[in-house]
Amino acid sequence: MKNGGVPFENVHGVNVWDYRARRPDEAAVFNRAMAAMTDEIADAVLSACDFSRYVSLVDVGGGEGAFIARILAAHPALKGILFDQPAVVAHAHDRLDEAGVSDRCQVVGGNFFEAVPEAGDAYLLKWILHDWDDQDAIAILRSCRRAIRPGGTLLVVEHLIGPNNAGREGKFMDLNMMVITGGVERTREEFEAVFDAAGFQLMHVIGTAAAVSVIEAVTRC
Repeated sequence: MKNGGVPFENVHGVNVWDYRARRPDEAAVFNRAMAAMTDEIADAVLSACDFSRYVSLVDVGGGEGAFIARILAAHPALKGILFDQPAVVAHAHDRLDEAGVSDRCQVVGGNFFEAVPEAGDAYLLKWILHDWDDQDAIAILRSCRRAIRPGGTLLVVEHLIGPNNAGREGKFMDLNMMVITGGVERTREEFEAVFDAAGFQLMHVIGTAAAVSVIEAVTRC
């Protein structure tokens, strides 16, 4: 950061998303890594957060569906929508089939800066907001705010930086985001600020047995 900008972009001349889009083999490695990391935290999040409260769940930026597949498998009455870039969700069907949930999960491709699927009563963003600075994070949240059903819930799964920068994992991830994407891990107060700017109100922070928290917000009147 000494010379300004995002280090990855300074080295490669493009952002990490365009870099992977031009290199399908590297994108596939990244998607497999994300699925493996998701498997490591899924049980902890499922134990901490009651997804049975919802009828429909939209997984925004959900990759190839590793997380929503686990959630739907654990909650047979729940319906889901997996949303990510078209080239990413194109590989999701086999995973959803293997989990036995493809009949309850719609797969939609798009750009979350422009719009996300409408009328869900819960919107999930796992390891999404930390990829972006506040301005872009607010833009993503506003897309969710426009789409969410009245009375709906926003669920953000992220590392949470605690008081006095507590939490080794979150600080390491913060450094990683700074170098690769220009994003940032946030404190509770920083989440409150970006939520408020997008029309949400932070309600609860739910700790898990893993190094992530579930940060729950509702639409602000």
